Amino acid sequence: MNRRNWFTNVVGGTALAALAAFSFPSTLSAQVRTRRNQPSGKAMPTMKRYDNSFFYKDGKFDAEAGKQAFRELFKFHNYSLANVVDDERFWVADFALGDFANVGMGGIFWVNDKEHNYFGHEIYLLPFQMIPEHSHVAADGKPAKHEYWQVRHGSIYNFGKGGKKDDPMPPGVVLPKSQMDDNAISCFKWKELTTQTGFGKGEDVLTALGDWHFMMGGPNGTIVTEYASWHSGNGLRLHNPKAKA
Repeated sequence: MNRRNWFTNVVGGTALAALAAFSFPSTLSAQVRTRRNQPSGKAMPTMKRYDNSFFYKDGKFDAEAGKQAFRELFKFHNYSLANVVDDERFWVADFALGDFANVGMGGIFWVNDKEHNYFGHEIYLLPFQMIPEHSHVAADGKPAKHEYWQVRHGSIYNFGKGGKKDDPMPPGVVLPKSQMDDNAISCFKWKELTTQTGFGKGEDVLTALGDWHFMMGGPNGTIVTEYASWHSGNGLRLHNPKAKA
């Protein structure tokens, strides 16, 4: 089941079906170790970054390779839900942009209830991977989606309206050439959110309802819980005209 079908079909209590367990691949990168097991006095481990050659086979996006990279993210952060995410519910997307190492995401839609107007979403981002810049508008008889984010593991750089493209970026952040060449990034004002920052709202969100915005995973990627009003695929606007939800 693809990402767009989840937006359409996941409604109310039916979204809370029992989850089937999966196992991590046996060939996980040796770099992927939990912080808990790191000997004291040694440098903290860092997530392995893959380039696009890992995610594309014969020019086509390999969703299973994307899932493998996210499973490494789960193991790295000792993610509590890692062993109960089933393959159908767990999706990955490159938005048809061909640059998953830098632009894409994974996630789980827990619930998307139009009648009662609420939405629960888990967002997964690899190190320095961004969600394409986007906005939400009124659609299907509902107002524009209103959303808050809570960083569960890792960190994000939250980009909102403002700033200039030559403004200083956070250490290690390079805005993807695939998006800059298409003039598909207009948000250059950023704020780092971590598990210590608190709930992503107010000045942390940097985004008024309907504004363009995006988030990017920090140096070790991120796992973010999103709380929001009902999400309509028809109300999603992607800034890059090449992008597809």
